[in-house]
Amino acid sequence: MQKNYWQFILGLQHNSQLYFDAHLHHYNMHHNWCAVSNDVFLVRDLETNELVYDSIEHLVVDLHEQGIERCQIIPFNHIFSDLPANFKKFNFETYNYPLAVFSNKHQSLALVKIHSEKVKPFSTSPDPREFSGFPSTQQYCGYSLFTLIKLDQKQQKTLDEFDQPQNWKNYYQELSSDFLDHPFKFKKDLSLTLTNNLFISADSYEYPFLNSASPDLNLAFSLVNKLIDLQDMLENEIYMSIEGRSSDSAYIDRNYSQIHNFQNELSDKFIELIAYAANDYQNAYVDQGFNSISKNLLKNKSIENDSNTDIEDLENNEKETMTTFASTIYLIIFLAIAFGLLYGVFWLVSHYEFAKFIIITIGVIIFLAICSKK
Repeated sequence: MQKNYWQFILGLQHNSQLYFDAHLHHYNMHHNWCAVSNDVFLVRDLETNELVYDSIEHLVVDLHEQGIERCQIIPFNHIFSDLPANFKKFNFETYNYPLAVFSNKHQSLALVKIHSEKVKPFSTSPDPREFSGFPSTQQYCGYSLFTLIKLDQKQQKTLDEFDQPQNWKNYYQELSSDFLDHPFKFKKDLSLTLTNNLFISADSYEYPFLNSASPDLNLAFSLVNKLIDLQDMLENEIYMSIEGRSSDSAYIDRNYSQIHNFQNELSDKFIELIAYAANDYQNAYVDQGFNSISKNLLKNKSIENDSNTDIEDLENNEKETMTTFASTIYLIIFLAIAFGLLYGVFWLVSHYEFAKFIIITIGVIIFLAICSKK
C-alpha cells in the first residue's frame, strides 16, 4: 500500500469528515481511493495489541460515537519526530507521511502506521549469511495496520498551529520559488495545468477524488499534480543517468548528494501540500482568469533576463572590438609579408640576370598551365 498511501489516507480523511458533518451515510463511507489502494485494514490497541477495528467504517462510526468531530491530516514528522521504531509488539513506520488525526475539543487521536507486528524469530542456520528469513505477508501492498495514539498538549498545539486556512496564491508563490524554479529541476517549465479534481488510475479506469466536483479550478489539486510530475521527472533523470542515457549525467554525478537532499525536501513539501489540500482545499478555488505563472517570478525573470542581455551585449561588443583589432593586425602582417616578398623579387631582378630568367621562365610555365586547362 506504500505507493498509493497518500491517496488512501486522503480518501479516508475526506469521507470521514463528510460523515462527521452528516453529509454522508456510513454505508457510503468507503471512498473509492481507499478501495483501490487497500484490501485489509486493521487497527490494534497500542498497549494490549488487541484488534480493535477491522474496517474504516467501524473505526469512523465508533469514534463519532465517542464524540470525535473532525479528521485532519498533518505531516507525521511534525508530531512524532522522536517516535521509536520499535515499541512492544510493533515495528513503526518512522519516515515522514501524511498522518490522519481524529479530534474534538477535548482530545486528538492520531492514526499511526505500523510497519509490521513482531513475529517469532526463526533461522535454519547459525550463519546469518545463509538465511535471510521468510517472506512476510505483512508486506503485501494491500495490507495496512494502524494504531491510535493520543496526542499530548505540545502535539495538540502543533496540530492547531498547522491546521490553519491557507493563502493558496502565496503558497503557490513559495512553491514556485523554492521548487518549481530550482536548478535541479532539469526541465524549466513554470507552467501550471489547472484542474478541478484529482484522479487515481486502476484497472484501466480513473477514480475521482471528488465524486461531485465543482466546475471551478482548484489551485491545491493543481499543485499536487505539479509536484507529482516534478518528483517523477527527477526520478526518471536519475534513472536515465545511471543507465548512461541522460544528457545531464555528468551534472547529476557531480551534484548527486545535493540532488538527493533536494528530493527529500521535495518529498516533505509534497506531504505538507497533501495535508493542506485535505484540510483546506475548499479555499483553493480560483477563477478562469487566474495567472498560473507567478507575476513576481516573471518580473524577477524579466529583470534577470534584462541583466543577462546587458551582459551578453557587453560581451558581444568586447568580442566585436577584439575581432576588429585582430583583423587589423592580420592585415598589417599580410601586407608586410607581401611587400617583403615583392621587394625581394625586385631586388633580385635588378641585380641578377639569372634571377630575371628564372622568374620569366616560371611565369611562362604558369601561363601555359592555365591555357592547357582551358
